[in-house]
Amino acid sequence: MEIPRRILIGMLGACVCGAPARAADKVVAGSLGGQAPLWPFYIAAHKGFFVAEGLDVEIGLAQSGAGVTQQLTGGSLDVALSVGINDPIRAIDKGAPLALVRIVGDAAPYVLIGKAGLKTIADLKGKTVSIGQTNDLATYYFERMVAANGLNKEDYTALSAGVAASRYAALRAGVADAAIVLPPLNFIAAKAGYVTLGYAADYVKNLPFTGMAVFKPWAAEHIGLAKRVLTATDQSIAWLAEAAHREEAIELLVNAAHSSREDADASYDFLRRIGYFQPNSKISRAKLQNVIDLERRTGNVDAALTVDRLAMPGVTEFAE
Repeated sequence: MEIPRRILIGMLGACVCGAPARAADKVVAGSLGGQAPLWPFYIAAHKGFFVAEGLDVEIGLAQSGAGVTQQLTGGSLDVALSVGINDPIRAIDKGAPLALVRIVGDAAPYVLIGKAGLKTIADLKGKTVSIGQTNDLATYYFERMVAANGLNKEDYTALSAGVAASRYAALRAGVADAAIVLPPLNFIAAKAGYVTLGYAADYVKNLPFTGMAVFKPWAAEHIGLAKRVLTATDQSIAWLAEAAHREEAIELLVNAAHSSREDADASYDFLRRIGYFQPNSKISRAKLQNVIDLERRTGNVDAALTVDRLAMPGVTEFAE
């Protein structure tokens, strides 16, 4: 899949922060397109964290995690900065020369929304809900949410509608009473009069959502460089976590990612509420095992896949 647009962001931080320009190591990176989920990488560029690590980072944005993973597998990218964590795991299981080096999104930002008049998840009994495909993570989260509220599969009608935008479209068209979506669709829905029924992060813990992956042949030759990418990411997430930086972070997302001020403001509060960003590069073995177990249950990976097969020696650091 061709990445539709590229942004050169590595050296921009030198201009913004007043840091002296110097020779930097080039890193060709990719990511699933988005605004708020890429916040740390906009910060790394515009606040100079990439430059401070001597990095010139070129990022290509794709419309799907599969597209980013395909580019990484083919060696067109050195690093996938943020991608659905199941995509590289599935690729590694099939023999792709990839490795996970960080959890980025530690909690799923799915939100269950519904028509006005609904008040709780339990109110979905007898209703039609727009969800993902059978082996989609969105479906897994939805099923956990409704089960916790006393509903069985026979209590509602599930409408598989693909990506979040399609699920929201089904709700708007009136063919569904509720839908599980991702930001900023939940913000848009709230303004249109739909109600929030629940947050996936309140029901599912210890299951990472997105991760950073590397092309192993590149990482094997550039271990120090890969570690510097992690350092810049850690520093950027720490900066974003400081409440004192709230207004500057929102303004940065508006200017760098062309987000609306309203969406940036809502996204900041929402991502903090669910504890979205993993604060450091140490990966929990237990959390990765949870993802593997889920992928096995849905038939996406082989039973022989292990956590250690996902790691890059010398780069991936586990929190035991």
